[in-house]
Order: sequence, then C-alpha cells, then structure tokens
Amino acid sequence: MDGQKLRVSKQGREAMAALAQLRDGDAALLYALAASCDGGCTLPQAAQTLDLSPERVKKASQLLLVYGLAVNHTAPPPRTEMNYPAQELVAARSGDAAFSGLCDYFEASIGRILNRRELETLLNVYQALALPPEVLTLLMGDCAQRGRLTAREVEKQAYRWYDLGLDNYEQAAAYLARQREKQTRGAKVLALLGIHDRLPGESEQKYIDKWDEMGVTDDLLRLAYDRTLLGAGRLSWPYLHKILCAWKQQGFRNARDVETAAAAGKLRPGQPAPVQEPLETVILRKLQEKRQSRAVAVENRKEELRRLSPEYVENESAMRLFASKMARSRPSEKAKMAQEYQQYVARQREILASLGKPEDWLQDKPDCPLCGDHGYVGTQKCRCLIKALEEQGATV
Repeated sequence: MDGQKLRVSKQGREAMAALAQLRDGDAALLYALAASCDGGCTLPQAAQTLDLSPERVKKASQLLLVYGLAVNHTAPPPRTEMNYPAQELVAARSGDAAFSGLCDYFEASIGRILNRRELETLLNVYQALALPPEVLTLLMGDCAQRGRLTAREVEKQAYRWYDLGLDNYEQAAAYLARQREKQTRGAKVLALLGIHDRLPGESEQKYIDKWDEMGVTDDLLRLAYDRTLLGAGRLSWPYLHKILCAWKQQGFRNARDVETAAAAGKLRPGQPAPVQEPLETVILRKLQEKRQSRAVAVENRKEELRRLSPEYVENESAMRLFASKMARSRPSEKAKMAQEYQQYVARQREILASLGKPEDWLQDKPDCPLCGDHGYVGTQKCRCLIKALEEQGATV
C-alpha cells in the first residue's frame, strides 16, 4: 500500500455519475481527497487524513481503479547521469521521430546545436518518464518563455510535471494557465516592491505563494517592504519573509495592527541580520532579470497583436499546432514540414508589416549573443560575466 499514489483520471459529470453508481462513501471520500491534492495522494496519507483503516482505504482505491476514476501514479525513476554510447544517441536522434522533433524544437529555440551532454539529458528524460512529445513541447516552451531553456531545467521541470501527473496535453495546458495566473499575481506583488519590468523568478514566486497562503494583505506587504529597506538597506526576500512570518505569529492582519502595536510598545522584533550575497550571484540574478524583462516585453507585444489582429491570433494558433505536429513527425517528413512551417512565419511577417511593426518585433535580443545573457556558455563563464566581475573588482 505504501508505494501506491492515487491520482484521479476522470473529472466533471462523468466522474460524478461513476461515483453515484459506486454507492460507496469511502470511495467518494478518497476520490475527493485525491482530486484536491496536486499529483494525487498516497494511501497512507489518505488513511490518516480521512481517519479510515488501511483496509477500507485499499478497498476504496481498488473501486476507483476498477471504475477508471483514478490511476496508480507511481514515483518517477531516480534522476541519474546517463552515459549513452554514441551510436545510441545517433539512433535515437535519427530513428525516433518524436525525440528528433523535440531536439529540433529545442535547437530552434536556443539557436544552436545540442551538445552530447544535453542530448543525453534529454534522451534520459524522454525514455525514463515517457511523457508525450506534445507535453514535453509545452514544457520546453514554458522554459523558453521564462528565459530558462536548458537541458537541466527541462529535466528538473519534467520530473516535477511527472510527479504532478501532467501526462497529457490538456492537463499540462491547464497547469500552465494556472501558473500564468500566479505570475499575474506575482507581477502585482513585484509592483508593490517597486519592480515593474519583469515577472518573479522561481524562488521569488515561492515566497509570493507562501504569502498568499498566509493571507498577507497588500498594505502589510508594503509596510514589511519599508522595514526591509530600513533594516537591510535593500530588498532581501528572506529578510522580508522573516518580518511577515513574525507579524503573523503576533496576530497582525494588516498594517494598522502593526502600527497600533508599535505605538503601544508591543511590537516584538522579527528581523534577521542581512546576508551579503556573493558578487557573481548578484550579477547572475541581474542577468536573469534582464531575460525575464525581455520575455515580458515580448509577451506584452504578442498580447497587443492579439487585441489588434484576429489574423495574428489565427496564425499563432496554427503555428503552435503545426510545431507540435512537426515534433512528432518522421525524419523523412521533416524537410517538407519545415518548408510548410515557413509559410506561417511569412504570414506572421505580413501581419506585422500591415500593423507597422518590424519583422523582428517578437524576437528576443540578448545583449550578449554568446550566452544569451545567461553568464555561462556550457560550464564556462562567458566573457560578459568575466567583464562584469572585473569591473566590480572581483578576482576571476
């Protein structure tokens, strides 16, 4: 029982009708719990949460499995370094149409050929997790939009998506839609902190999600931000989080509560001492912010085009669908499909021209063409990072 993780596979009216046919209260409770947990729930977890015996939970899970209401979603295989023979890499790239398409999509996105280590990482993900190519294409597109399209990031997110049960296009697309809603909230929080030109990074978003769970109000966040600047001399997310946690423990719900307690001399300190970040970390974070800022600018331009031109919306949807289809095509079809895809690209240029926009209006333009403003080329520091470190007086 310990190794089984239950994840719902049917939802909506179909699921409700099947549960009614079951006429089993334990099964209905277990279904509700699994549906409420991202990625499903383990049976021991269900037994504890629902206060049911292991036997009752096991029987309920078997009913859900038999009626197709849930699936047994086992843990993914461990992430390991794979050293594939050269002939196996060649065979996968040339003989597996889906994997070849994914590699083509990746290379087109980063503007260069994948190296051997990157190919090994992607092939290991593709074989170990068996996620559909269209799901992996969505995942790569999301990484690219966030300015983090690397083989390691794809591997990290693929294991995360597997654990969340995002094993079909519809579920993955819905998940990305929810993430975009979080990013919208994240952008609002950044604006409260004086940051207006980018989306939150992954670690920043985790803080924001936690604050939403804590019920932090906007006025309380502004006040905590002011206290952070006074105490740390800059925006420090850990410092800000400590303040908010301390205020929550003291029962403060808004800025007025804090100010009232301070006036009465009842405000207990909760601020930690500021931590000095390494110079390279600061520079790399600024590079990440630049990439994210450009990604936001490109997405804003796309939104503008979607409002102005129904033809753009139609062509964009057709391009996305064709790219997914091309990723799953056979090697013999690649050249012809690539030519067909250029028709959509040409149509996009025509639409941009009709609206008075340059043809490269939607392209990302990094300051450093060597690393794309990542600071590293492979495992080596890029010359732009070396120059930035030297200008700050660091020894490289």
